[in-house]
Amino acid sequence: MQYILSYIVILAVLVGGYFLVRMPLIRRAYLPTSVGAGLLLLALGAEVANIVPINVYDPLQPLPALLINVVFATLFLGRPLLKLRDMWRIAGPQAAYGQMLAWGYYAVGGLVTLFILIPFFAASPLTAALLEISFEGGHGTAAGMIPVFNDLDFQTGQELTVALATTSLLSALAVGFVMISWARRKNLAVHMHAAETVGQKFHAWQIFRDLRLKGIELREEVTLGRFLSQSVLVALAVAGGYGIYWSLVLLENVTWGRGGAEIFGHMPVFTFCMFGGMLAQFVWTRLGFTVSRAVVEIVSAAALGVLITTAIGTMSLDFITRDGIVFLILAASGLLWTVGCFVLLARHMFKRHWFTNAIISFGQSVGTTATGLLFAQMVDPKQKTGAVEGFGYKQLMFEPLMGGGMVTALSMPLILLLGLPLFTAVTGAICLGWMLFGLLYFGRK
Repeated sequence: MQYILSYIVILAVLVGGYFLVRMPLIRRAYLPTSVGAGLLLLALGAEVANIVPINVYDPLQPLPALLINVVFATLFLGRPLLKLRDMWRIAGPQAAYGQMLAWGYYAVGGLVTLFILIPFFAASPLTAALLEISFEGGHGTAAGMIPVFNDLDFQTGQELTVALATTSLLSALAVGFVMISWARRKNLAVHMHAAETVGQKFHAWQIFRDLRLKGIELREEVTLGRFLSQSVLVALAVAGGYGIYWSLVLLENVTWGRGGAEIFGHMPVFTFCMFGGMLAQFVWTRLGFTVSRAVVEIVSAAALGVLITTAIGTMSLDFITRDGIVFLILAASGLLWTVGCFVLLARHMFKRHWFTNAIISFGQSVGTTATGLLFAQMVDPKQKTGAVEGFGYKQLMFEPLMGGGMVTALSMPLILLLGLPLFTAVTGAICLGWMLFGLLYFGRK
């Protein structure tokens, strides 16, 4: 009965969130429905108004860590893949800029933690990883990393990460619209789309509108049989991810792990679900079945929506009184880093249409992928610049490593293994390498 009541509450706040983000005063912020629903769920709980009993929230707390496996398992299902050389030709500048931002989060977080947070606030060295996990990874990655936070006895870090992810998303929207307004005055955008029209695409039914724009007839594509078959495929992809993970953990336990050098044991499962999806698709197609990307995107969008809602709605606010200043310093550092790169470096790393390319990466690295695409739709609605295509292929090369990929999953164990000073130096050097590569190679091509 408790589970049924919890799921009824989820459905209710999702409906409430849909109407909340469409209210006149809030509508201009273009919040996703899932964020509005999460804030509503948080406000109704014991952390704020204490209207909904706390036991209703208990079945919801495991959902983010489980649903992120579904989201990552669907990343490559049904996607056409170009050769790596062709993807690099199209997406190289976006990849260099995105990698610079992501590695810079670690370097900036490391410097801030070393020289401010540890000496003055006795913060954990692991705090240095939180900027990339939250700003680049978002709520999904924060949820997927829960087992790692627990293994490393760093539950405070998980609370900070969810709060930082929410703050970064709101900051991305606020700062992004200011940048776009500036671009309008400077004539840097290809064609400014009406904000009211674009805003509608960012709400609950965005995925269905996007599929229609691609010429996909939903009544023909999304049938009950196809939905069930693609759900089985997604389940197989998640199971494949678990299989890969436990195989690597077993291998580690009987080899180098005996000496205490544990790596895979500290990694979350969702990273491996990407490869589980590739494996499941290979087997699925060899058996003669088809993959419907449209249905897979609907399943993924539904999982991500519930994930964000429950991640925000069940987060603890205790960190505000305990680590509020640490939170503010981290949030300000991450935002200053991305805005600084946008203002000082972007125009020199993108030879053509620098603003359109940079605003997409800004939206994604501070908010979500949907935020970046929202900005792209506003400044280049007819996709004349090729920035959206480049961004799409950049994500295929980027997500296996950063923003919830292998590097993100290994970041906190690496801080323990290498020590924070060396970790900061290494990530700073990699960030600088990508920066110079973008400036000296792509900036001159």
